[in-house]
Amino acid sequence: MMRSLNSGVTGVQSHQIMMDVVGNNVANVNTIGFKSSRANFADAISQILRPGQGSLTNRGTVNPVQVGLGVQLQSISNNFSQGSLESTGYATDLALLGDGFFMVQGGDTTYFTRAGNFTLDAAGNMIAGNGIGTVLGRMANEDGVIEDTALTGLQIPLARKIPARATSEVEVYSNLDADATESEASLVDATTTGVTSVAGIAANGLGGTHDITITGQNASNSTLGSTLTGFGMDTLLTDLAGAGLTGVDDLTIVVDDGSNHESTVTITGLDNESTVGDLLTKLNAQVSGVDFEYDDVAQQINVTRTYAGDGNEYNVRMIDSGTSTVIGDLFGAADVTVNSGQASSLVATDVFTDAATGATITTTLGFEPDPATGLMTTMTDLGGGGVSIVAADGFNAGTLSIDTEATTHSTSIAVYDEKGAMHNLNVTFTKTANANEWMWEAEVDEPAVNVGGSSGLVSFNSDGSFRNWVFDDGGDTFSFDPGDGTNVVSLSFNAGDFNGMNGITQTAAAFSTTLVGQDGYAMGTLSDIDINYDGRIMGNFTNGQELLIGELVLADFANADGLEKAGNNMWLATEVSGDPRLGNADSDFGSSIESGKLEMSNVDLVEEFTDMIKAQRGFQASSRVITVSDQILQEVTNLKR
Repeated sequence: MMRSLNSGVTGVQSHQIMMDVVGNNVANVNTIGFKSSRANFADAISQILRPGQGSLTNRGTVNPVQVGLGVQLQSISNNFSQGSLESTGYATDLALLGDGFFMVQGGDTTYFTRAGNFTLDAAGNMIAGNGIGTVLGRMANEDGVIEDTALTGLQIPLARKIPARATSEVEVYSNLDADATESEASLVDATTTGVTSVAGIAANGLGGTHDITITGQNASNSTLGSTLTGFGMDTLLTDLAGAGLTGVDDLTIVVDDGSNHESTVTITGLDNESTVGDLLTKLNAQVSGVDFEYDDVAQQINVTRTYAGDGNEYNVRMIDSGTSTVIGDLFGAADVTVNSGQASSLVATDVFTDAATGATITTTLGFEPDPATGLMTTMTDLGGGGVSIVAADGFNAGTLSIDTEATTHSTSIAVYDEKGAMHNLNVTFTKTANANEWMWEAEVDEPAVNVGGSSGLVSFNSDGSFRNWVFDDGGDTFSFDPGDGTNVVSLSFNAGDFNGMNGITQTAAAFSTTLVGQDGYAMGTLSDIDINYDGRIMGNFTNGQELLIGELVLADFANADGLEKAGNNMWLATEVSGDPRLGNADSDFGSSIESGKLEMSNVDLVEEFTDMIKAQRGFQASSRVITVSDQILQEVTNLKR
C-alpha cells in the first residue's frame, strides 16, 4: 500500500514542476527573445515481485512481475523555434531569423542571447538592453577594413570623420541622339548674292560655317518691242483699223515652256473695230507666261517672256495665219520669235568648316526656280537639307556666308579637390562631320582653371555601342587647378566597356547622356548607422559616403539545450552545450539579422493552457491516489478493532 502512496506523491511533485514550467512560459509570453520550456517525465524505478523465467520442457515462459514506483522528472527541454518579429524602428534593435545567438560580454563572462534590444551608451558602446555588458563583434579600421579577427566590444565612433577625397574618375552613362538635328542656320554675310533670308535646321545636325561661292548667271527673260511709230498708235483707245492693221483674225501665239514643249494659243474676240487696248487685253488674258505692254512714249507694244524657266530657250513665237496681218504689221514679218532669254548657269560651291573639329567638307548645292518667274530664287541641299536660303529677286554671282549652330548635349556633375571643395564639371558633346563621332569638351567653373586634357573625341560602332574615348592631347585624364591652393585634380572618364552598351551609346533615341557618378567627396561626419542582414554595421556620413564600422559575430552550439539560463534573457555555455561556434549570420549560419525589429517570445498560449489543464488533471489524479491509499490504510487499521 505504501507503494501507491509514494507513486501518488511523485505524481503530485512531478505535475507541480510541470505547472511551474507552464507558469514560467505564460509569465514570459511578452519577454523579448524568450524561448519556452517543456517538462518531460519518465517512469521511476519498478520493483520486481517475481522475476521472469524461460521455458522448460514441461512449462512455458513466465513473464516478470513488476510494480512501478511512480514518476520522475526526466528533463526540462527548451523550445528554440523562431519567435515572431515586431517592428520598432530603432536601428540598434536587432532580431535574428534562423540559428544563432548574439554575444554579450559582462565582466569576465560571455553571455548568449536572442534578445536584440541593444542601445548605445554615451561613449558609443553597443550594450545589451539589460545593461549587463557590451555586444561582441569585430571592429573595422579607419578605411573600413576588418583586419583583426579577435572579438571585442562593438563601439560606434560617434565623432568619426571621413577625410575629403579628390575625384579620380567620372562615370558617363546613357545616350547621344544619333538623329539629332539642332543646328539652326543664320545668315552671316550675303554680299552680292541677293540672298534676303536664311532659316531652318540643317538635317545633318552639324554646326559650323558654310562659305558658299556662287558663279554664273541667273536665268533671263525674253523681250522684244514692236516698231509701230508709223501706225499712229497714239492711245490704247485707237482702233486697230485706224492704226493701219488690216486683218485681226487667226492671230496665233506660240509659247516655249522651257522644256522643248510649245503651247499654241489662237487669239479670239478681235475684229477691226477692236482697239489697241482690246488687243492687249485679249493677249494678256489668253497667253500665259507672256506680258504684252503698251509703251505710250515709244508708241509701241513690248513683248516679254515673263517666265525665265529652267530650259535652254524661253521663246515667244507670234504668227499671222489665215487672214491675220497683226504680226506682220507690227513687227515687219508674219512669223516673229522673241528668243533673247537665257537659261540659268548658276553654280554654288559650299566649303563647310566643322565647328567641332575644324575639318572642311566641300559640296555642290542646288537651285530651284520661282514658279512665277522662273528665276533661281531658292538654294537647296545645305547641311543635308532642312535650310531655306532665299533670294527674292533671284541669285547673283558672289560669296555667301551662313552659320549653323552645332548640335550639342551638355551635362554636369560636382567633383571634389583634396580639401573637399566642390567644383562643377561641365562636359559638352558636339556632333562632328564624321559618322558615329562626337567631340567632347570639359571645363570647370571659376575659380578653377583647366590644365590639360579638356577635349577629345568619343566614337561609336555602327550599332551605337561604345567604341573609344580619346583625348586631343594624347593623354588619358582631364586635369584642372582648383584655384584654392590645393593640388591639381586629374580624373578619367569611364564611358563603358569597349563594344558595350553599358555606358555611353549613340542610338536613334532622345538625349539622356549624363555624368552619373564620381568617386570624390567632401569631408563628412558620422550621422547614423545601418545594420545589414549579415551583421555588418555601416556608418552613414554627412557627405553621402558609407563606411564599414564593424560587424556582429554570432554564436551557435552543437547542443543548445545544454545552455544554462542566466536570467535577464541571457544564457551561459556549459560543458553539456559545448564550446560556441562563431560565425557570420548569413555565410556561416544561413541566418539573417533584421535591423529595427525584435524577436518576440515563442510561447504559444493555446499550447500552454492545454498543458496547464493536463498538469492540473495529473495533479488531481495523483492526489486522488494518495487519498484512496489513505482510506485503504484506514480500513486496514480498523481490522484490529
